[in-house]
Amino acid sequence: MRAGMGYDEVFRFFLEEAFMTHCSHCAPGHCRCAVWISRVLGLGLYITAFFLPACREVAQPGGDAPDVYRGYICAGVTLVNSFSREMWHSQDFLAILSGWINPLLLLYLVFLPFTVLRWPRRVVGGIILLFIAATWIFFHLHPMVPLLGHVLWIAGILLILAGELRSQKKAEPAAA
Repeated sequence: MRAGMGYDEVFRFFLEEAFMTHCSHCAPGHCRCAVWISRVLGLGLYITAFFLPACREVAQPGGDAPDVYRGYICAGVTLVNSFSREMWHSQDFLAILSGWINPLLLLYLVFLPFTVLRWPRRVVGGIILLFIAATWIFFHLHPMVPLLGHVLWIAGILLILAGELRSQKKAEPAAA
């Protein structure tokens, strides 16, 4: 670590030392192994989340037990309801946006191997983050409680998208 480093440089230095050190297969400063490990782990969490309870209605005093919905049920219902005109003209459109996170994430994953699609991929990633926020607003407006499946779903998505935070280092000029 150099003396006189700014806060941003110190943070980046420790981030790179902790998570982005080079492995024996990659050149120093160009290792992407941590990014790929993060994405694979994220994909595993993302897929697992579909089979776990994702959300439930708020329990009412003296009422029946609230309905609990698994991730794949939430995904299917919200995606199918995106073809309902009434849903788009109500507060339920926020739930529809959450249903489009999954197809957008698949599009993101298709764009992933192509460097020429970096900016479209980042735009898709940004839209996914906005739709995640819409999901939480829906949970607030329609008293719903996120459960383990939802938490793992979001964690998986964030781990997959986290690789975009790793900026590409600029090529150093060749010595003359």
